[in-house]
Amino acid sequence: MKTDGGIIIDMSSSSIYTMLMFVGSSAAVTLARRYAQLSRRSSTSSIVNSDIPSSLLESYTLCSEEVENLRTQYMSNSCSISYKNSGGLHFTYGYKSRLVDANGVEYLDTRNNVAHCGHGHPEITKAITYQMQQLQTNTRYLHQNVSLLAKKLSDLLPESLDVVFFVNSGSEANDLALRLARVYKQSKQNDNHKGKEHIITLDHAYHGHTLATLDVSPYKHRQGNEMVCPQHVSTVPCPDVYRGVHAINRELDSSGTRQQEIEAGKQYAKFVEEECKKITSQGISVSAFIMEGGMSVAGVILPPRSYLRRCIDAVQDAGGLYIADEVQTGFGRLGKCMWAFQYSNEDDDSEEIVPDIVTGK
Repeated sequence: MKTDGGIIIDMSSSSIYTMLMFVGSSAAVTLARRYAQLSRRSSTSSIVNSDIPSSLLESYTLCSEEVENLRTQYMSNSCSISYKNSGGLHFTYGYKSRLVDANGVEYLDTRNNVAHCGHGHPEITKAITYQMQQLQTNTRYLHQNVSLLAKKLSDLLPESLDVVFFVNSGSEANDLALRLARVYKQSKQNDNHKGKEHIITLDHAYHGHTLATLDVSPYKHRQGNEMVCPQHVSTVPCPDVYRGVHAINRELDSSGTRQQEIEAGKQYAKFVEEECKKITSQGISVSAFIMEGGMSVAGVILPPRSYLRRCIDAVQDAGGLYIADEVQTGFGRLGKCMWAFQYSNEDDDSEEIVPDIVTGK
């Protein structure tokens, strides 16, 4: 079962020109500080007062302690500060793959999770500045740039994915994807079954901060009493071949490891296949299966060979759509492919993996 392919892209300005790296730790930040102190270059660029708009000058008069005090007073403590146990980091600007703190110390950015082309890329900042000077409006009006961007994004994906929505965040993109899957499913049902939906997600997954995306984010279900897994969502084990129930013995030679990976893919996919059978046996069809091609928050977990193909087949046979969450993994972040769902394409697989909906930023 297929639907017209959809692409949902977050267009928040911060995602356009900052730099993606993967998860760090307190120990890592301590090492990064030492590294920065040893490798700081004399040519480090700095902010010149004359370049700062007058409306922002006050912010550059605040010391780190004042910044933290203001944040504590006026921002919710649910917005946590990364690495607070090591003093907190007060960054004032970034360039290329580096971040620079209030003391002028450089850090290699291994933590930022939404960026693509480095901090302050000159061509990108120039384009953003130009467009801000020309026009700021919404997509209800015709404009050549938004139409061309939609085409260019579609050209990066399999041919059937040719309808683009622009939204403001990754959470909103995934929220809309779930909504589209629900509407599509209801259009295929009779009146007696309308309103019944079921979604399959992976344990440890994170897909956003809206109510709908929190429902499918077991990572958040583990962090307190606010969010619990609802009845219309099924959680299956994530395909972790290092620490999971079907881990691979890495001491074997390459051929043995490959066979183990294929078998692990089959075994992990069985959880999805069995869940689909369980749902449909109750007279309910699956609405969607949502998954990152490389689970980021869960620890950069890449699925084993054949896993994704088997899951997609089971979900679509059960009436559902495959939503590829590329918010933190797409646009070349994995290195060998533009989209993380393509990472699972077998070298000799004649049928490439094509999601029903792709979200990204």
